[in-house]
Amino acid sequence: MTDKKSPILYCVEGHWNPPGDPSLEPSVEPLLQMLHRLGLWNYVRRNAATAAELFYWLMNEWHYCPPGSILYFATHGRPGKIWLNDAERASSAVAIEQLPAEGVNCDGCLVHFSGCSILDCEEDIIRRFTQDCGAYAVSGYRKDVGWTARRWSPAALLDLMLFSMIADERIKLNHRGSVKRLDGLRKEVQERFPDCGFDLCLDPTI
Repeated sequence: MTDKKSPILYCVEGHWNPPGDPSLEPSVEPLLQMLHRLGLWNYVRRNAATAAELFYWLMNEWHYCPPGSILYFATHGRPGKIWLNDAERASSAVAIEQLPAEGVNCDGCLVHFSGCSILDCEEDIIRRFTQDCGAYAVSGYRKDVGWTARRWSPAALLDLMLFSMIADERIKLNHRGSVKRLDGLRKEVQERFPDCGFDLCLDPTI
């Protein structure tokens, strides 16, 4: 783990199950490395192919990350659900409501779901998620982005831009006044990437 006093970008990456040579499986690692080398974010990345692995990392590492951090889910997705393993979806599906139900705390943080269509669910589900887990903001996609596919590469650039802008603009994700500035950032990202179905939802109590 990195310095616990400073916010970090904590990534849980699912198993992508690429066709052909499994050694060529894509990863968000280069994106995270770039953010680190630019001095924007320290990061931790863990792999999880099952719900048990996911909750292990969240409860044993993410739980100790400081407020103001970003919890980044780099996974497959369906409306309201994280899919950790494309080959065995039924056993690797985690509804976002399960996270706070299992005790996952995101107080004063941003949760970013990069999986396809995860935010394409009822608004009440997203609102309850932010309130139950304590996240000040939740972001992700309302469309099938499949950013590991060549034709959807702009979604990977969107993730990079989002995290870079938060750092560049010094938005404090654990400060209610500062986190309101994410609304302007949301509009800018949506204008630059209109095909990705990106959205960012603030805690309605902010």
